[in-house]
Amino acid sequence: MAFYLEKAKELLGQFDTVTITQIPRNKNTNADALARLTIGLEDSLLKTVPLEILDEPSINKRQQVDAISDKPTWMDPIMAYLRDGTLPQDKFEAHRLFFLGYVRLS
Repeated sequence: MAFYLEKAKELLGQFDTVTITQIPRNKNTNADALARLTIGLEDSLLKTVPLEILDEPSINKRQQVDAISDKPTWMDPIMAYLRDGTLPQDKFEAHRLFFLGYVRLS
């Protein structure tokens, strides 16, 4: 339930103003039936209230992802060779890829 609360708070933050109004049970019979069903008071509700059992929560916690940098890295020449077959202009760097085993002579 904490994930649902977190998601609700996140969505509420996207609005300038929010008004939350509690609707009395006698004016919202579907919600009242679901509330009673969750605490197991009325098994007869299973026949009248549509119920779907999920294998996993409908809201999954987001996985933390590190920011992507557009700065050059040591992987760029390797990726360029594997993707396009292009070697670095610098002969030392091209030989380095060969000795590291990323470049194969055919």
